[in-house]
Amino acid sequence: MDWNQVEQDKFNYQDYQYPEVSVVIPCFNHCAKIALTLDSILGQNYFKYEVLVIDAGSTDRTLEVVKSYRDERIRIYSVSGYKRYEMLNKGISQASGSYVNCLFPGDFYIYPDALLFIMETALDRNLPDLVYCGTLLRDGRSDPKILYREMTLNLLKRGQQPTSLQSCWFKTETIRSLGKFNTNYKLRGGYELICRFMAHPGLRAVSTKRVLTDYDLRHVTRAMVFSHFIETLKIVRQYFGLKAMIRWLFIQKDFKRLLKIWWRQVKMAFIGAHQ
Repeated sequence: MDWNQVEQDKFNYQDYQYPEVSVVIPCFNHCAKIALTLDSILGQNYFKYEVLVIDAGSTDRTLEVVKSYRDERIRIYSVSGYKRYEMLNKGISQASGSYVNCLFPGDFYIYPDALLFIMETALDRNLPDLVYCGTLLRDGRSDPKILYREMTLNLLKRGQQPTSLQSCWFKTETIRSLGKFNTNYKLRGGYELICRFMAHPGLRAVSTKRVLTDYDLRHVTRAMVFSHFIETLKIVRQYFGLKAMIRWLFIQKDFKRLLKIWWRQVKMAFIGAHQ
């Protein structure tokens, strides 16, 4: 599908054919970033969507900012404690749309026609179980990078995703039938869900190389690197077996990074013990 053509000739289907999209946003004390995300959604040239804000008891002005929009398409749900995948599951359970997309405060749709383009792609391909696009990875310290790959078993065996979770639109009934997100994970729940998706041969995914979402990578800590490593290790082992896990283990930058961190800690402990 040509992007310029979409710009010139919007709405190629009848109104009733367009699926409703549910956008789930988990948040906790994100008053500085939530407006950026909401503005990008409410500025979409698409007429069938809802926004489900799942708040974990924010103590700043997050809810004040959300409520200031006074838009009936925005619904707020409160939960106790910021647990990423439990909050996403809450939103998925409450979603009324045919497709569901997950954004975090600071993430946004790059173009006002992003939802239209994605849903046109879904309609063109007979409403697949998953439609995904490219994403712009931004950390504020280095040049942004584009993440888009074909979704294959070999890719997943390497512990890699075809795109970010923010660039995935799952059929709501499909993600519910899969059991939604596994709440045992802290960081790699999206990757695990895609592996589970691929383990069901009857499910269908389509994609576009267009980069439609901007993903705020946020600050990465050593604890996050460690969790990312351990969770990926478990998922590769579960879905692809011991051999795949061993192959993955020895090619990972995370593994080398962890070894460096561990070695620095050993040296510091050794030096400290002899001072």
